[in-house]
Amino acid sequence: MSISRPISAAAVPWIEYAPVPRFGMRYRHLTLAAVGEGYHVGVGIEELAPGMRSNPAHYHILEEEHVYVLDGAMTVRIGAASYPLKAGDYACFPAGLKAGHGFVNDSGAVCRYVILGENRPDEVAVYTDSGKVLVRALGRRAVFDLAALRGYWDGEDTGLPDGEEAPSEAAADALDPPAGIVPPISSGDVAWTIEGEGPRFGGRSKHLTHAAVGENYHVGVLIESPAPGMRLCPRHYHMLEEEHALVLEGEVTLLLGDERHVMRPGDYVCFPAGRKVGHSFLNSGGGPCAYLMIGERNPNDVCVYPDSNKVMVRALRSDDDILDMAATRRYWDGEETG
Repeated sequence: MSISRPISAAAVPWIEYAPVPRFGMRYRHLTLAAVGEGYHVGVGIEELAPGMRSNPAHYHILEEEHVYVLDGAMTVRIGAASYPLKAGDYACFPAGLKAGHGFVNDSGAVCRYVILGENRPDEVAVYTDSGKVLVRALGRRAVFDLAALRGYWDGEDTGLPDGEEAPSEAAADALDPPAGIVPPISSGDVAWTIEGEGPRFGGRSKHLTHAAVGENYHVGVLIESPAPGMRLCPRHYHMLEEEHALVLEGEVTLLLGDERHVMRPGDYVCFPAGRKVGHSFLNSGGGPCAYLMIGERNPNDVCVYPDSNKVMVRALRSDDDILDMAATRRYWDGEETG
């Protein structure tokens, strides 16, 4: 199985997207450039010019989306509310929250931000201003009018007498007002958590997603900052969860199996689920460093620590979920086989 190595965001070509006069941006799809198709979470950098909107207001039924502002300022609309965003601000758009969101750059300069979201073939997205729904299982552009409602038995040869209608179903509520809104937060307002153990592991982190939405999220976005000469965690890989990192500040060295890769601001790497190569980040510069750490949250994940030959089995739902991989047993060991 091949290793997914870091790339520079600057080396990924911009793609211009301006289908109509009011909407448009340019973007770099970092995950697609790094690993190709088949990823779980897509990470990109977008630039929104003054006076432009990113996309029509929408929400996702199954996919979670996130944004982190790198430079400039813009406004995010969430439902009927609007919030200013500036560098360092973050927002999460939880799956199933019926509040259409979209960005508009009402400043005088370009706004640059990280946009990331899950990549599900069964996604359903609702466009709240125009009353449309995208049903991706039928195609990437299978868009329907939410006002064109049909009953389950409409058009069927039911055998009912002429003029007698089949029982009707409840009306759709896709455009009902949202039950609640999750506003953006400033990363500067999120407290640092001190991390590490012993002289080799230490630093701090901020869990932006947890601060914004609490425990119930699909993808976690953190800012991690190992101390100079230190790492936050041992080398590891995940069997079910995909991880990503984008360097924001300083110099880090990615320990990737037996390889070492120096990474600087704008460099990005994806660690696909099931890729059996341990990874960890070392602050190899002379000062502070910071990177966005993005990872799926799967309650059944299996995480392997190759340097110490351990495995964490999260599906055990126990605090005692880290096992010695040398302590293997055969299927019938310990059983009364007769």
